[in-house]
Amino acid sequence: MNVAEFVISVIQRMGTDTAFCLTGGMAMYINRAIDESPMQVIYCNHEQAVAAAADGYAKAKNYSIPGLAVVTSGPGVMNTVNSITSAYHDSVPMYIVAGQVKTEDINRFGVRSLGAQEAPQLEMLSLVTKCAFRYDPKNVTDDALANNLAQAMAGRKGPVYLDIPLDIQSQMVDNFETRLNAVMKRIRTILNADVKPESPAAQTIISELEQAKRPVLVIGNGFRIAGATRDDLRSLVEKWEIPTLFTWASSDLLEYDHPLHFGCSGGLAPTHSNRIIQNADLLVFIGVRLDLLTTAYNPHNYGKHAKRLVIECDAAEIKKNECLRNTTFYLEDLRSVLGVLHKTPPTIGKAGDWRTECAGWRTLDQREEERVFSTSELTTYQMTRVLSNASNVQYIVPTASGFATECFLRFFRPGRNVTSAIAGHSLGSMGLGLPMAIGAAAALKQRVVCLEGDGGLLLNIQELFTISANPQLALTLIVMNNGGYQSIMKSQSRHFNKEFGASINSGLSDTNFAAIAAMVNLPYLKAISVSEFEKLMADGGAPDRCLIELILQEDGYRGPSVVTKFDDNGKPYSTDIGDVAWTR
Repeated sequence: MNVAEFVISVIQRMGTDTAFCLTGGMAMYINRAIDESPMQVIYCNHEQAVAAAADGYAKAKNYSIPGLAVVTSGPGVMNTVNSITSAYHDSVPMYIVAGQVKTEDINRFGVRSLGAQEAPQLEMLSLVTKCAFRYDPKNVTDDALANNLAQAMAGRKGPVYLDIPLDIQSQMVDNFETRLNAVMKRIRTILNADVKPESPAAQTIISELEQAKRPVLVIGNGFRIAGATRDDLRSLVEKWEIPTLFTWASSDLLEYDHPLHFGCSGGLAPTHSNRIIQNADLLVFIGVRLDLLTTAYNPHNYGKHAKRLVIECDAAEIKKNECLRNTTFYLEDLRSVLGVLHKTPPTIGKAGDWRTECAGWRTLDQREEERVFSTSELTTYQMTRVLSNASNVQYIVPTASGFATECFLRFFRPGRNVTSAIAGHSLGSMGLGLPMAIGAAAALKQRVVCLEGDGGLLLNIQELFTISANPQLALTLIVMNNGGYQSIMKSQSRHFNKEFGASINSGLSDTNFAAIAAMVNLPYLKAISVSEFEKLMADGGAPDRCLIELILQEDGYRGPSVVTKFDDNGKPYSTDIGDVAWTR
């Protein structure tokens, strides 16, 4: 067994059964190692897609198994940076194993370029990974290798990058079986170290819940990333019987119709969700990092009348918000907190009237939503309702950026055990939807529905050929065609009263998606009405592998949202989330 095979064997023992790759000369032995391993190998057509597919794979595995991207040195690594940054922001466990020029060609003189296809990849990726290192067994002990690889799954999860110089990849490894076992034992020890039998946070939560009159539980995607399950959440929610709010990334953890699911509060949100969080007297945040998008760019105002208890595993996130009033942070592993909460549920006897009041707000809000958005036209709202009701759709990958996507995330009503895994959620990069859906389809071996915009798809359109080359991938690609970059069009019109580089009227091409689908041998289907889309998404409708173009009709309204205003000194500020209303 050589060094390349040794590294791949360790990752395989972590549970990873699929590698995503674009081959290259400086990674030749790593390429052969994955080819000759038991792993499934998906060969993508751009390195950005390789890393994005590994991200999508790990998300489809509920963040419990790392993804694997294999690329070559220099330009190969540089092409992955956007996707790796996205995975870093989203706390996605994955490994990027890269080739590197041979040791003597690595730049040590400070010149701009020395080796062929060489770049300062280690230095650059150290900024957007949990750990970035160069692997040479002479310099990196087996314990150090285990420590570095464990970082992908330890604490706040994230990507780990390692490159292996070409001359090192083929070196033989002595006693490889003994060393593999030792490395895996060390990794398991590290991953189990954070779980404690006690939790100061849990004890405080129990005490405060027993005193609160208007308590609210807020669940973020960190709940899922930490390894907690839907059943864990259901058990918690139904024992506590208090209103529960979510973020866009976590709203699928409990079905929309559950009586204790009260939506997602924030800048673009249901009015009842925002009223609930602004009228609560106790907020328990589990797996929520209180980012600017979640808090509508105003963390101080988010739940301003409540005592806030925040469970956080990242000390930097706590430091970011340490100035928040009435807020107590606990730097603890979520698994420890949940272990105590499940064993010692609080006695909550004062929240019945509060639940009834929240339910009344929700009913009024839902009626107004139906009144405003009910139409026979195929809008993003109607598209979302069709997908929410489709019994044969269990896993959806919506792209992270764009008007249509924001509307989908705002109005999606997940059923029980339906997953919505946002592609590039925190970074908001266009074009990651398709490759991440490829990763999810490879992981799940079942139908995956990808939602991409007509603009965003063009950024990684080459990955349609990856689908063509892998007939085992059951991927339904829905192209939301709203005539260009709809959110940019609206923003430009609002600020400049003109449009540029945002549609076919201002410099973009009119894309023929039927011709593109034919090029890669995918069935092409088109819907221009709600009824047509309903037929396509019904049982026996569209095949699992196809491209569906939706011609969407939009007027630019996404529902209640905060707005930016300016004070007397010209300083911009966001309006209170509690004041959002059904007015245009």
